[in-house]
Amino acid sequence: MLIHKGNFLKFILSGLLLVCLTASAATLRAPEAVATEFYGWYLQTLDADQDPLSDRYDRLNAYVAKPLVDQLVKRLQEKQPQAGDYFLQSSRIHGAWLRGAVKAVTLRRQARSADVLVTLDGDGDAKHDLVLTMVLDNGTWKIRHVNRAALDISESSPSRAAI
Repeated sequence: MLIHKGNFLKFILSGLLLVCLTASAATLRAPEAVATEFYGWYLQTLDADQDPLSDRYDRLNAYVAKPLVDQLVKRLQEKQPQAGDYFLQSSRIHGAWLRGAVKAVTLRRQARSADVLVTLDGDGDAKHDLVLTMVLDNGTWKIRHVNRAALDISESSPSRAAI
């Protein structure tokens, strides 16, 4: 291939740009993959009798958007009574969730937000569905809000309240 004198720099730069774009697209994990990984880790942490918010704070931050982490920490510091586990949206943890499979599927995905249905697949009655609102934060999908699944996601993700 013959490259004209003035086009050599353009050729090199366009090649580098293509390599960078390809690498960045390859490293962006799907929101459902991040959600599945988070809940696998989260349930293991609870099963090990550790608090993900205090004992594993750095790892939690890899999965959860900073505004949500800040709100959960503030709640903890102010000793506000909590009705249950925020990420499970339940007042108790079923043992079947700890041993069962975690499944996730993206319900809606926009440029910088996604709604993901997570199913904690325990034995029969212990099946538990959650809807996560996730946001793209510096190339990583992070959890911004968790709801017990009502599967009514008619309003767009960014307009939902954080907690």
